[in-house]
Amino acid sequence: MSGLDFESEEELTDPLAGEFAEGSENQELSQLITLEEKTEESSEKLWMIPFADLMSTLVILFLALFGYAYLGASSTYERALNALQKEIAGKDQKAHLLKQEKETEVAQALEKYFNEDKLKGLAQVELSAQRIRVSLSNPVLFDSGQATLKSEAQKALREIAGLLKGLPNAVVVEGHTDNVPIRTGPYRDNFELSAARAFSVIAFFIGDGLPPDRFSAYGYGEHRPVTDNATLEGRGKNRRIEINIVRTMEKT
Repeated sequence: MSGLDFESEEELTDPLAGEFAEGSENQELSQLITLEEKTEESSEKLWMIPFADLMSTLVILFLALFGYAYLGASSTYERALNALQKEIAGKDQKAHLLKQEKETEVAQALEKYFNEDKLKGLAQVELSAQRIRVSLSNPVLFDSGQATLKSEAQKALREIAGLLKGLPNAVVVEGHTDNVPIRTGPYRDNFELSAARAFSVIAFFIGDGLPPDRFSAYGYGEHRPVTDNATLEGRGKNRRIEINIVRTMEKT
């Protein structure tokens, strides 16, 4: 009797055990397939990791290069940077970069002219993201206390005017003096003298064929020195005319 009962229990239990085992196998198989699919999907997206690293590196590089250019860089450096940017730029960006390249060529031509004409110590070209600044020492352009251009100054200004004709950019001319007060002459103070000198330079450019609406003038007197006025050399550096070619900015 007990043997019959055992067989009956076995007959009832075995089908359920088989169904449970089969269900477990199906579940494991389903999990395995899902895992394989996720592994394949993850493998397909692995390329995004080095790509993201590359993009991050390029962003950091261009931020560093822009910072260097913003603070002031040589024209040779900027031409190299423009060439690199053009390789990855879109159509609209390339048009802007071509304008920048033209501006850089003007800066290079000015640097070359000043070096060849032995004006290296008296004329400087500085390139930044906002402007090309040409700084000319007053002894090159004017006699002490005067705002009439010297005859030998016209050669340098004519060279600058010729290069400006190849650009549409606005030009800001600034006059600067040292802190020595004016005691005689037609000007009451250094403000008037610095402004008169800036106007003299603009008048020369207009007379050479450049349109007047491109120019503006500022006279700062002794109030924007580049160095200390305590020494003779320092005062000489502070007496200057700055011709600022306003650079083309990219529209956003």
